[in-house]
Amino acid sequence: MTFSSKIRQELAQRHRQHAKEPDWALASFASFAASLGKIREEESGWELTLRVTNGPTVSLLETIIPSLGFSIRKRLTGKRDLTLVIFIPQSGRPALFFDFDAWLEETGDLGLEPLLASFFLATGVMSDPATGRYRLAFSPSAGGAIPLMSRVFDKAGFQAGQTRHQGRIHLLFTKGEDVARFLLLSGAHNALLLFEQERSERELIGQVNRQVNFDEANANRRADSIARQLEAIRVIEEARGIDFLPPSLAEAAYARLDNRGASLEELGETMEPPVSKSGMSHRFSRIRAIARALKGDE
Repeated sequence: MTFSSKIRQELAQRHRQHAKEPDWALASFASFAASLGKIREEESGWELTLRVTNGPTVSLLETIIPSLGFSIRKRLTGKRDLTLVIFIPQSGRPALFFDFDAWLEETGDLGLEPLLASFFLATGVMSDPATGRYRLAFSPSAGGAIPLMSRVFDKAGFQAGQTRHQGRIHLLFTKGEDVARFLLLSGAHNALLLFEQERSERELIGQVNRQVNFDEANANRRADSIARQLEAIRVIEEARGIDFLPPSLAEAAYARLDNRGASLEELGETMEPPVSKSGMSHRFSRIRAIARALKGDE
C-alpha cells in the first residue's frame, strides 16, 4: 500500500464518522464538487459527475450523498477509479455554490478539516517520506478549482507552489513543515506520526553522515600534516642531523618521531615546559621551512 493510499484510508474512515452531520457533510461534498466536479444543469436540478479514486473515497461519498438527499444515477468503473453521476435537486444548490469564505470565517481552523481532507481524497497524492522527498501534490480538474484551493490554503497559512504538467496546473507542498501541518489539520494523524518518524530518522542519519564526513576530513588533514612534518624531519636528518636544529625544534622533531600519530596538543604536553597547539604548529612550520631551505641548498 502506498503512503497516499494509507492517508486516503485513514481520512475516509475518520470522516465517515461525520458524514451524517449536515454541515460537515455539506462542506465535504462541496469540496469534492469544487475540485473535481463537472456540472450539467437540468430543469429540476443539476447533474454532477465526479471521477474519484476507487476504494475508501468512493465509500465515503456513498455515505455522504444520501445523507444530503442526493442520489447516484450511474457508477462507471475504470481500472483505477470510479465515475459517479449524481443528481442534485434545487434544494441542494448550496452544495454546488458553497461559500467557502463564510464557512471558514464561521468555523475557523476547525472548519479546515473537512475541506482539506476532501481536497486530498479528491485530488491529492503524496510521495513516500521514506524516499527523503517531501512532495504533497493536488491535481484538481474542475474549472476555478486552482484559485479556490489556493485561497483556502492561504487562509490555512500555507503557501502552495504551482507547476504545470500535461496542460494542467498542480498545487504543491514541498516543505516538511507544510506537509506535517497539512496532515495534522486534515485529520490524518496516524499518517502524520509515520511521516514525522521517517523525517526524524532521515534527519538523524543526515546529521550523523555530516559528522562522520567532518571527522573524516579532519582526520585526513591531520594525517597530511603529520606526513609533511615527518618528511621535513627526514630531510633535515639526512642533510645535517636533527641535532643541527635549535633545541626547541629538535625537541619537537624527536617528539614527533616517537609519537607519529599524536596530535599537536598531545605533542605539546610532552614538552618541557608544555607548549600550546599554536606553539607546536609554529615549531613545525619552522622545521618545514628549514627542510625546504636545505633541499634548496642541495
